[in-house]
Amino acid sequence: MNVGDIKEYKIEIGEKVYTFRLDFKALIKFNNKYENALEIFNNYLSQKNEYECLIKILSCSCVEKDFSEEELLKSFSFDLPTMKLLDLIGINMITGSILLDSNGGNNEKN
Repeated sequence: MNVGDIKEYKIEIGEKVYTFRLDFKALIKFNNKYENALEIFNNYLSQKNEYECLIKILSCSCVEKDFSEEELLKSFSFDLPTMKLLDLIGINMITGSILLDSNGGNNEKN
């Protein structure tokens, strides 16, 4: 596992492209903003209020701007392509580049 490999995701919001990345800076911001940070991540992964949780995660992971939840909610349309993109980005940001093998060990994705 390469611990220095942080994936970035680009999302066009309005007329600007923003970079979203889940790194330690985002994690610290997340922990400072929400008391129940781990619960929010767990709820997202277990699909409990997953879109509310995803908006919270994205609000803390933008590199260029400190988005409020309300700004993001107003920026994303409720259509299938948008939902699929957000789902893909959310799960990939959280799971990173590690897969569990059938024995529960870690295997890197190439």
